[in-house]
Amino acid sequence: MKSTLLAFALSAVFASSAMAKTYDIELHQSKTNPLQWTGSFNLSQPTPLEGDYFSDTYNFKPDLPGNLKINGGVINFFGYDEEKIHFTDVSLNGVTLDLSHGDGESKARLFNTVLSGPLTLRVSGFTGSSASYSGNFNITTAVPEPATYGMLLGGLGLVGMAARRRKAQ
Repeated sequence: MKSTLLAFALSAVFASSAMAKTYDIELHQSKTNPLQWTGSFNLSQPTPLEGDYFSDTYNFKPDLPGNLKINGGVINFFGYDEEKIHFTDVSLNGVTLDLSHGDGESKARLFNTVLSGPLTLRVSGFTGSSASYSGNFNITTAVPEPATYGMLLGGLGLVGMAARRRKAQ
């Protein structure tokens, strides 16, 4: 019995050390425009899961309701291979960011994308022994679709017609 419990405890310790890391990104509301929020983060030396491969998850807090227009990205600057991160997948709520790898940098970018919350960012790739990456996302809440304005104007027109008919009677 004791050996079974010890084996279970050891397997739980080793399994938890190989799990992806999860972090929270605190969103800050603009002081001049309450519809705009921003969140940034950085991570030095991602914890590899196996070999040099890592996978991190970020949850944006607070959860923002409705449609959200999002711009932002993740970047790694490097001068040596030990500092390099090669992103293999970066996605926000399942939407893959545009990846590029070039002269001294690896990056993932997202432009004018409308998503609904809560927001979860997943970052994975291969890391050098002293690498780091950072990210920033700008979010605008309450993004109405053009059809919403059309329905609003149509509804106001119908209310006006009903009021005019009622007044004529």
